[in-house]
Amino acid sequence: FKEDGSVCCKDVMVALEQPGRGDQADWYGTVSAAVGIEMEAGHKYRLMLADGRAGEFMVRRNTSAGPQDRAISIRGLGPLK
Repeated sequence: FKEDGSVCCKDVMVALEQPGRGDQADWYGTVSAAVGIEMEAGHKYRLMLADGRAGEFMVRRNTSAGPQDRAISIRGLGPLK
């Protein structure tokens, strides 16, 4: 979801890393999405996972991963719960 609550993409693959440092809410990952997905570096979004967890994140980079796909690097902004 974008900051205004609108959906920017759905049914995309997300690879997450949660280093697990005690009670700190530190997570990051990569969203694999089709070219044309409007997720801009420096903007905040909300992630909702299929297992029910959700959290806010900031886009770090949105780079090409081939002619059809984008690799969007994200960093969590608080807990993923």
